[in-house]
Amino acid sequence: MIKILIVDDDKGMVETCAKLFLRQGFSTVKAYSGEEAIEKIKIEQDVKIIITDIRMGQMNGFELLKKIKEHSPAIEVIMMTGYGTIQDAVTAIKMGASDYIIKPFTKDQIMICINRLFKIMKLETDVAHLQSQLNSKYSIENIIGESKLMKNVFDRIRASASVDCPVLILGETGVGKELVARAIHNLSNRKNNTFMPINCGGIPSNLVESELFGYKKGSFTGANSDYIGIFRASEGGTILLDEISEMPKESQAKLLRVLQDKKIRPVGDIKEIAVNVRILAASSHNIISDGNKSGIRKELYYRLSTITITIPLLRERKEDIPLLVKYFIDKFNDKYKKKVEGFEREALDVLVKYNWPGNVRELENLIEGLFAIKVNKNIFVEQDLPSHMRVLETNNSDTVKVCSLEESEKSAIISVLKSTNGNKLKAAEILRISRDTLYRKIQQYSISKDLS
Repeated sequence: MIKILIVDDDKGMVETCAKLFLRQGFSTVKAYSGEEAIEKIKIEQDVKIIITDIRMGQMNGFELLKKIKEHSPAIEVIMMTGYGTIQDAVTAIKMGASDYIIKPFTKDQIMICINRLFKIMKLETDVAHLQSQLNSKYSIENIIGESKLMKNVFDRIRASASVDCPVLILGETGVGKELVARAIHNLSNRKNNTFMPINCGGIPSNLVESELFGYKKGSFTGANSDYIGIFRASEGGTILLDEISEMPKESQAKLLRVLQDKKIRPVGDIKEIAVNVRILAASSHNIISDGNKSGIRKELYYRLSTITITIPLLRERKEDIPLLVKYFIDKFNDKYKKKVEGFEREALDVLVKYNWPGNVRELENLIEGLFAIKVNKNIFVEQDLPSHMRVLETNNSDTVKVCSLEESEKSAIISVLKSTNGNKLKAAEILRISRDTLYRKIQQYSISKDLS
């Protein structure tokens, strides 16, 4: 319940307002001087609105307003006086008052003030709640894991958020590189500004610079107006350059200059423009070990890898699988309005033993797919799990075979293409890569013959 503090040295005015507000369903607190009001605020923690007279004894309304805003800035204050002037109103608003009303006022006039403030406060509460939900979606707590490897990732996320330098995020497709980048952004002092993820492999090579840095009208055919570009649109925020190694080498050189000088030059412009953005980069290639095969310039790599976060593969942290399963079960129960209790013990054992070439994304897609068709409370091995999960590749010691990054990536692509009956557009969406990147991977790994 909203609690209103009424402050006036006119006891009749205080009593009249208190009775009116009580009839309207508000709780009230009374004070007959500025000094008494300060004491009441300390005791009454739920006061949200204060209505105070301006002209009172030792402490007038302006002095009271100043003290309220110094110590309890969230409290809304309405100023009232029988000697109203435009100057008083201007002064009150400048000092932080929410509204101003002149005595004598009618019941309707004061309730309009109160209800307007009540609606504003409710809206602010709703916005704060929605923002909290948005932040929690990408917060560090929702990057699920209790393993030692993941705790190390969490430590590096927190450390990265506290500084303002480039971060390079490495990991196979599906490990959650964008989630890590968002967590860094949401924990940083840039959290209230834009987070802009860019798939470098999804932008045609001849458009990379104009998309990132903008262009001037007439700089090329089709440039019919100025375009500010992604960097200027993200001013004050964070840009994630995903699959950075797929950016053309010439564009990488210009990105390096941006990182060094904090300035961009739009295509067709002779002037440089200062920009304030933080760059995070990500790659599914093991840039550290594959030399120049990844396609990233060494000098750019050294600049981007001020901090490097390597996200472990799901098969490297299998102790986190039951925790992830529980998280996704809860998530999709809520999404699909179902009451699935979880996996039977044998089915969960299969999940733990499986190699997960598609990492956490493959696990999430599997569980969502089961929810889309599942009506029973429990998920079983024979009835529900795909056949390829029940046939595990093992070596002589019966431990799960560990594949190379390339083998895992190839296996993940084949698995998804089979599940989509060869629909490459749908497969690219599931893998969260561009269609061009998917075609390039199919050619790179000679996948076509594996699907025939």
